[in-house]
Amino acid sequence: MTRTIHRDDGAAWTLHDNGNIQRHDVPAPYDQPSGQWRITGAVTRDNFGNALRRYTLAEILAGPAAIPWKFRNGKQRTFLQDYDHGAAREWNSPGHEVR
Repeated sequence: MTRTIHRDDGAAWTLHDNGNIQRHDVPAPYDQPSGQWRITGAVTRDNFGNALRRYTLAEILAGPAAIPWKFRNGKQRTFLQDYDHGAAREWNSPGHEVR
């Protein structure tokens, strides 16, 4: 099963069931997932940055519509976490959601 990561700036990338991210804004063969960049989960944070809930990759893939990606005012609420070439990161900007 694949899902799509939609960013607020209009970019859309494919999220594969193993967590690999496939970009479509680069020429072939660079548009294929390398295995070096993958989603590991997500975390919902309150207004003070405290973690309220963590989601696994399996939970993101199974039901992304159940995850509160944004606050009502449009600000990011749940942040994707990834592993990119040896570094764990959390996406803060631009805003994003998985569909």
